[in-house]
Amino acid sequence: MLDNQNNIKKVILMSVGYLSSGIVMALFASLGIWAKFLDVNANVGAVAFVSIFAVATCIGIILIRYLVPKFGKKAIYEHDILVCIIGLLFISLAINKAMLVVGIIITVGALAVFFYENFNRQVNYIRQGQNNFLHLSSWIAGPVIALAAIYFLSDFGIIVLRVLFAHYIAIGFWFWIQRLNVHESYFDAPDTLIASDEKKDNNI
Repeated sequence: MLDNQNNIKKVILMSVGYLSSGIVMALFASLGIWAKFLDVNANVGAVAFVSIFAVATCIGIILIRYLVPKFGKKAIYEHDILVCIIGLLFISLAINKAMLVVGIIITVGALAVFFYENFNRQVNYIRQGQNNFLHLSSWIAGPVIALAAIYFLSDFGIIVLRVLFAHYIAIGFWFWIQRLNVHESYFDAPDTLIASDEKKDNNI
């Protein structure tokens, strides 16, 4: 039982790497299973996915520029993972192409914000020598677990993906609740995408 706030913060930081790298790897590695389930040509599906991924990432980055100055860092960055969870829910329950596409767009768009918000913060902790191994291992564990689950359990078909993405939902929800409890200020979150005049005119 984690009753120490410092320990909770460490697990929160580790969860960032696990979720960011794990979700992206799971999305790419699951293309074959989704193509078979939805009766889509694998090559066409791959091209469509990459296109959707790129567009959704751009949307997420554009939203950072406008939402953060308008509502502030805390309001946006505190709930980015919650939006990602909504996208993951669409993916884990997808029964047709539309649900999967909507889920990917929401998930990747929110994940772009989540990654942008946290990556520099992760690097700063590593530079300070704070549990380098734990932080780095979480970025490795995410893809390893996603690949292992899909590779070794692919015979079970779509149920493997549903469970895999459902477990990201569970971890993401825990992450969101714990991050609310530690009352982060997000003063150290990056703002390089925000125009200088917007930084001055808005308390972000």
